Amino acid sequence: MWRFVLTVSLLCWGSEGTVTCRDNNNGEVDWYILYKAPKSSQKHLTGLEYLYIDENGVTAMKAGDSNYKSIRDPTGVLANTLRPIFTERAPNFGFISYSDQPPGGSASNTFGHSKGVLMVDSSNTGVWLLHSTPQFPFRRDQNNFWPESGKTNAQTFICITFPYSRFTKIGKHLQYISAFPFDHDIPDTFHKELRNAVIRHKLDPPNNYQTLTSITRFFTHFWI
Repeated sequence: MWRFVLTVSLLCWGSEGTVTCRDNNNGEVDWYILYKAPKSSQKHLTGLEYLYIDENGVTAMKAGDSNYKSIRDPTGVLANTLRPIFTERAPNFGFISYSDQPPGGSASNTFGHSKGVLMVDSSNTGVWLLHSTPQFPFRRDQNNFWPESGKTNAQTFICITFPYSRFTKIGKHLQYISAFPFDHDIPDTFHKELRNAVIRHKLDPPNNYQTLTSITRFFTHFWI
């Protein structure tokens, strides 16, 4: 009986604990694009509304709608996606938060003008969340991850779910663009490209482009 209960519990944890992009209902998605509207008194926008796009279509999150969840909602799309860094982490999990405008300050101008979050399960999949928001994530806290300053201007987020093997190229990309990792936890057993990225090891970029395959689609990004 106890063996059966333990097996069921592990299966449930495995589904909930998968590192993947997630929607407003905590469902797993291969990718999404999120556009956060700027704050505007004329248009009655608080700066927390947004358009959400994934393979299932487009959803507008507007204040007053019955299903509205603001961009900083602790059960919304960003909080659901970032939940692995808010909770106790498994040994096969690692993450990197990088930004030229981290919480509490700025990176020197020797680092790239870039922002993003990597979250990786070395036994399965990982997430690359690229964004434009200064001081994000503000804290590793499900109720306090959104910076107050993030309401004023429009912001964009692109989330893509990749197999673990793709993070060798993504780790190199962070070195090519001189990303500034302000918060991270990468185990010693992870790809050396990720380990080198967190020690701010820089590489000269090649003059070509790379194609990365997500779970279901191809994405092309350029080394500049």
